[in-house]
Amino acid sequence: MTLLFIENRYKTYFFEAIATQLVHHGFKVHFMIQNKSFLPKKEFTNHIIPYPQKRNKNHIVNQSIEEVIISDRQQNYFNKEDQSYFYYYNDKISDVLDAVNPDVVFGESTAFHELLTINLCKQKNILYLNPSSCRFPIGRFSFYKYDTLEPYKGSGELLDSNTALKTIHDIVYRTAKPDYMKAVGISKKAKITDKIKLIKGYFEGECYNTPNPVVKYKVERLKDINIANWDNFSESKINTDKFAILYPLQMQPEANIDVWGNQYRNQTQLIQRISDVIKDEAILVVKPNPKSKYELSEEMVNLVKERNNIVGLTHSTTMDSIFPKIDLVITVTGTIAIESILSNKPVVTMVKTLNNTVNNCLYVENIEDDIASVIQTIKNRDFPKINDVEKTNFINVLNKTSYKGIISDPFSDANCISEINLNFMENAFINVLNNLR
Repeated sequence: MTLLFIENRYKTYFFEAIATQLVHHGFKVHFMIQNKSFLPKKEFTNHIIPYPQKRNKNHIVNQSIEEVIISDRQQNYFNKEDQSYFYYYNDKISDVLDAVNPDVVFGESTAFHELLTINLCKQKNILYLNPSSCRFPIGRFSFYKYDTLEPYKGSGELLDSNTALKTIHDIVYRTAKPDYMKAVGISKKAKITDKIKLIKGYFEGECYNTPNPVVKYKVERLKDINIANWDNFSESKINTDKFAILYPLQMQPEANIDVWGNQYRNQTQLIQRISDVIKDEAILVVKPNPKSKYELSEEMVNLVKERNNIVGLTHSTTMDSIFPKIDLVITVTGTIAIESILSNKPVVTMVKTLNNTVNNCLYVENIEDDIASVIQTIKNRDFPKINDVEKTNFINVLNKTSYKGIISDPFSDANCISEINLNFMENAFINVLNNLR
């Protein structure tokens, strides 16, 4: 069986460690490299795509490629003007896929070359799997199909009743944090070395996933200004007797919303739409991510500041302090959905996932048509609730569609390539691949 891994900066070295184990099981492993600064250190069959030598605008418009352009970080956040390279890379990636003819492709669904690969895999009927944290239960991950939140296979493991209830308790009372929220210390020296490596790569030609350093500096400065402006007018409490709706901002750029929730990646526009619907009948509480990035734009700051039916919370405001006062949670693809389900807090999502298989998590197709109805249902005390058995069944759905192990990269978390974690990875990858033999 032939496998193709997609380079994604430091994640490449995580994939490399897994690939080394898979070779011992008889799998043929190839790597496709977009950024040659992150070549696997061991000998694999590497397919390095040369950087484009010139712009070529003489291409036939391809809708699937145009959709990738819409989701691209460089285009959306770093003022990248050229778009012709998407077509160049699409052709080169297609050539690699034809040459390797993989049975499975493993990669993220974040960078543009990964999204192009996903589209081509769909067209060529090649399975693309994105191993990523399933959020809860902690210490587990799922293989998500293509650019979706649909898990592929799973361990089938079920938690016993006591373990499940303990897991639910820890999630509800926030003593359990998703793996991606756990702080991992990166030394100042490592951060400087990383910046030097990326800048060096940029001037060697990798200017497609790596922003222009000057532009990046300006964007970071503006981000800091926006955060400061936000905290200058925002509040630390919810002081209202009105129906309170919580919208926790999702960090951007992140695949969670830029790809999986692409239709709603303009969170400023989404918040404005919700505000328009609720009018004076409710208050929309906007909680920023504690580590805000580019989602907290100047437009976002101004909108929240100017609207009478929107309350912005400070970055230091904890979820524990405001959650009991919330009547409804709205999220696109946020982890808050799982926490709300298990707390029996009314919640709606803008993207349909496993979470919506539970009665107390509603999928909303149209904000203007559905939000008012949901609010009325809650006011009438008709919003569904689930009991402990249903909660246990739900947490076991998440458990059996996932595998034990931490997905990360050695730069962010060296433990991801520890012997014990790599053993978890080996078991998970083999389990998935054996289903395809």
